[in-house]
Amino acid sequence: MAVGTSAQPSAGARRRTGQCGTFSVLPRPTSRAPELIHVPVLSPRRRLAIATGVALVAGALAAPVGHAAAQSSVTAAQSSAPAAQSSVAAASTPSPKRLRDDFNGDGYPDVAVGAPMATTVVGSEEGAGAVSVLFGGPGGLSSARKQVLTWPDRPGISNPRDARYGTVLRSADLDGDGYADLVSRPWAYRANGEKGTVLVVNWGGPSGLSKNAMLLKPIPGDQAYGFGDLSVGDVDGDGITDIAVDDARLGGHILHGPIDRTGKWSGLSSFSVEGTDLLDVSKTAVGDVTGDGVGDLVVLGFAEDGPWAQHTYLLKGGRTGFAAPVEIKDADGAGVGGVSVGIADLDKDGHGDVVIGRGDEWSHADTPVKKGGALFVSYGGPKGQSTTRKPVWINQDTEGVSGTAEAHDLMGYSLALGDTNGDTYPDIAVGLPGERINGISDAGRVLVFKGGPKGVSGAGTKEFGQYTAGVPGVAEAGDQFGEAVALGDYDGNGRTEMVVGAPSENNSKGALWIFGTDATGIIAKGSVSFGAATIGAPTNQSRFSETLTD
Repeated sequence: MAVGTSAQPSAGARRRTGQCGTFSVLPRPTSRAPELIHVPVLSPRRRLAIATGVALVAGALAAPVGHAAAQSSVTAAQSSAPAAQSSVAAASTPSPKRLRDDFNGDGYPDVAVGAPMATTVVGSEEGAGAVSVLFGGPGGLSSARKQVLTWPDRPGISNPRDARYGTVLRSADLDGDGYADLVSRPWAYRANGEKGTVLVVNWGGPSGLSKNAMLLKPIPGDQAYGFGDLSVGDVDGDGITDIAVDDARLGGHILHGPIDRTGKWSGLSSFSVEGTDLLDVSKTAVGDVTGDGVGDLVVLGFAEDGPWAQHTYLLKGGRTGFAAPVEIKDADGAGVGGVSVGIADLDKDGHGDVVIGRGDEWSHADTPVKKGGALFVSYGGPKGQSTTRKPVWINQDTEGVSGTAEAHDLMGYSLALGDTNGDTYPDIAVGLPGERINGISDAGRVLVFKGGPKGVSGAGTKEFGQYTAGVPGVAEAGDQFGEAVALGDYDGNGRTEMVVGAPSENNSKGALWIFGTDATGIIAKGSVSFGAATIGAPTNQSRFSETLTD
């Protein structure tokens, strides 16, 4: 969940004016070594008003991720394992399941939790960032089975200050050894005027992730920083995971796998949305929308046809590269966009469906205003969008959805996909961090929508927040519960449990909630919550849980 270019304007920045004020687009870096830009901590609402792109949730979907039982699987006991050292027993060989999010190879998915504003112990660098890993197991996630990773000074990076390690997190087995790896895109700059997007990898292994993140080989380009998004998936049909990295302008690069532990990739290609209405690329996702067995690339961005105009394009993947961009539109033929995106086959027709979280109600002439944000679902088909099932918008005014659509609810600011009730159809968890609860501003909530043979609708929607019976905590102003959300089968029982982040909780120290399931899906009973201190992670306004792997 990555913030786009929400930095303070620098000298030479281009400025754009929209309905909600003026914001800045970072200029192309000069050849001299740039200084780090200090980026203030922003609320979700403020980020949406400033950013040229916000991305909070991973886009690529692998196999459905399950969930822990209704019984609490988290312990509040503090582990004695030192930071950056795994507190789980090492397995001699990786599980044959080879899950995309199993860092220690024990056959259970794990979740990485970002705290990009953390002040690290090494050098006491403010905003250097930290990442914590909670390991899955037979009882689900546990705070006693964890690993804490920080961002020390390192060659090739200008300064650990404001590196924001943990800003964008994705998991995949990059080198094909059976252990999932963690790839991230921090806000760091390369040192000494060197060019190339900053991508780092913590390699998976029997004891979890490697202590230090490896800086990957520079990606060609004139930028030297990490701002932007990334997504993972097989876009060339060779069965090996690739990395899609946008350049925050009108395209990006594909790092073709496998990627070895020296930081080198097997091949490099590019993608482009030149000639479309887009001004930049703010969010990407990889998934098989056309049903041909090869991952396709979905690209979101702001456009030139009006203030706050947004559009989404599909680039069909293949062995010889991407096809020309095709725009994804709503049922009225209007362009769509948003701040979060994922791909899953919600109706199990063999084609991935594109799910976009609008996250706001700002608009332009071509895009209908959806009060309080909305969820947009475009059903997949052989050519991209289905010709037999119309795309749908869903917000809190949709029949069956609890609550009422109100300005600044921020519905869709985060989303995650997975089968929460074991019926084999992926469901959608959606964050509304700006939701007002009983007059309390920005308390936040999460809605869970069911997938099925007819797709998704408002029927049977569940809601969760700190006001829900059985959920720890008290809804307070500014908590922004639901700013991050993830779904994963952390206990291997075939149902996905839910992890919810509220990084603004407790004066931006942040907190995390874990929800179990029963046959009906996600339940509040037995849910648990804890903060960074419980697992020995940095606690100083670190915004623990701002980002999650899903």
